[in-house]
Amino acid sequence: MAQHTSSTLAEMMQQGAERATGEAGVAIDGLAALARGLEMKETASRLETTALQLRSDTFNLMVMGRFKNGKSTLLNALLGGTTQPVDLAGHQGPMIVDDLPATATLTGVRYADEPYIKAWSFEGKSESWSLDRYLRESTLDIDEQESERRFRHIREFEMGFPARLCKAGVIVYDSPGLDEHPTRTKVTQEATQRCDAAVLVYRSDVLMGQNELMNASDLVREGTRIFTVVNLFHSRAADDRLKGFVWNRYVRDQLGGPAWAGQELASRDIYFVDAERARRGVYGNDPELVEASGLAELERRLGDFLLRDRHHVHLKRYTTQATHLAQSVDQHIGQRVKAARTDQTRLREAYAGMLPTLSAIRSRPAKLPALFARYRAEAEAALTTSLTGRIAAMRDGLADHVEGVEVKLGKMLGVLQQKKAAATIAEAVQQYITDHLSAWADAEAQDLLGPLLKHLADDIEVEIAAIGREFDALHLELTGWEVAPGGKPLVGTTERVLAAVAGFALGGLGGAVAGGAAGWRGAAGGAGGALGAAVVLGMLGVSPAAPIVIPAVLAASLLGSMGAAGLNLEKRLKRRAVEDADTGLRDLPVQLGPQLTERVRAGFEELESLVTHEITTTIEEEENNIRSMVEDNQRDQDERDQALTRLSEAKTSVAGHLVQLQKALTTAQQV
Repeated sequence: MAQHTSSTLAEMMQQGAERATGEAGVAIDGLAALARGLEMKETASRLETTALQLRSDTFNLMVMGRFKNGKSTLLNALLGGTTQPVDLAGHQGPMIVDDLPATATLTGVRYADEPYIKAWSFEGKSESWSLDRYLRESTLDIDEQESERRFRHIREFEMGFPARLCKAGVIVYDSPGLDEHPTRTKVTQEATQRCDAAVLVYRSDVLMGQNELMNASDLVREGTRIFTVVNLFHSRAADDRLKGFVWNRYVRDQLGGPAWAGQELASRDIYFVDAERARRGVYGNDPELVEASGLAELERRLGDFLLRDRHHVHLKRYTTQATHLAQSVDQHIGQRVKAARTDQTRLREAYAGMLPTLSAIRSRPAKLPALFARYRAEAEAALTTSLTGRIAAMRDGLADHVEGVEVKLGKMLGVLQQKKAAATIAEAVQQYITDHLSAWADAEAQDLLGPLLKHLADDIEVEIAAIGREFDALHLELTGWEVAPGGKPLVGTTERVLAAVAGFALGGLGGAVAGGAAGWRGAAGGAGGALGAAVVLGMLGVSPAAPIVIPAVLAASLLGSMGAAGLNLEKRLKRRAVEDADTGLRDLPVQLGPQLTERVRAGFEELESLVTHEITTTIEEEENNIRSMVEDNQRDQDERDQALTRLSEAKTSVAGHLVQLQKALTTAQQV
């Protein structure tokens, strides 16, 4: 009986969601048609895209987080419940898991009775793979250059898999680790634009770095539904100490909530899961282990959300986008009504007089390259100087650090002991260098880049505001039209557009996911995360697979210089290690300078291109609007009266569509 009741509830909720989606879709279609009729091509195109996204019958859930946090392991556990057996060639789940970064690119898992794989290229073409080939060849190589060769043409994988989690129209994305590699990080950021909710995975032993928390804060601020999972490494217990740390670090410090006082973390959708134990429990058919791992509680919450809330989240996202665009349509209608009622001679003369001003507005985007070049040069210089200073500090402190390394040489100095001692010292040197570079990228680089990007945002905001004021002044001169109290002028629409651009180009995930509801300044404020620690380390050639000082190579160098065993071996090993490492560090600023400059240059050039395009298209649409107003004004009185009637009907239609969008949201909320 309980199962029947649950099934009936699900059917009722599905029917209600379909009804709400249909109502909203009709309203957005109507708004797009009105925009087309007003020759607002850019606005119409965006409304049409919004309608398509709204009607998508899938709910996109992304599992994301820093590399090696256990995302793929967790996802394998979540996908373990299948509607029929699947031969995974000995793997415990369809996602590749390794002790090194393994996920090569985005993989979207959707329901299919029989497994299949499609590798989608950047050109939009697909190649069919077998599941066996995917399991063998989809993982990253230990050589970054080989990985680039193998995956440079693959944008993402599409996997069909008989997972119960996906059967109700849910697509789950396994994402490459954020901050592992710039290209793979960007693929993840782009994919967030089509996701409705996210599972953010942290690891308990390296918990909640600043970049990770900035990404989470951006997503929460933009209204994206977040499920936070702390992956319990090394059988770590979720005790009060860990719970209190997570609560204060995330809820209090990042989200502005209260301090830890024993609250239930699930109330904030925070869950502790031992992903490895969960995976073993799922594939070993051990329900008790699954429950003990924390996975069962997470699954229950996700199931409840997907049953009760997913449709409202999906609908709210796209109706909000449509509402913003509808306000722009309504503004243009108001301007055209004013124009149709304006004296023809006066309007014609005013328009002729403002042509030089329109030409000047059209040329304003040409100022942007110089602005971006100035801030790019400042960023390059500041980061290069900062990195050079950090490397100098590393050199100064290296000898003391190596001196403190405990080698534990015994009395019998055999070859094996010498090798072990050399490897211990080499690994300590490697860790010292990696830790310092990580700290530089996470702290100093952020502190330098963040304010620069905010100042750039301020200057661009000034430029956009000036364009908006100039157009408002032209409309006032042309027809006497003014922005209504509480209304949104041109600059308001542009700011929302640029917020999404900022998030997409500079790494602020929140701006990209929610379309920039927090505004341009908010997106730029979180954009310092573009140079995350592992992105910088990857750029500099430092990774678990390709460290800047490879321990094995350094250890071999140490052994080669020692000869036979003798007295003071530990001191000689340490001295030689410091000398070899210092030689590499001494030349590092010169070697890394061009790479750092190129990384910063590429980011600024991409942002410049996107910002320039959005400003230019906005200016073009507004200029076309003014030209159409003048043309309509110059028609005879009967045609002008007819135009006024059509505009009045259009304005009423916009208001009706907005009411319909709100009604659809209310329906979804009630469901």
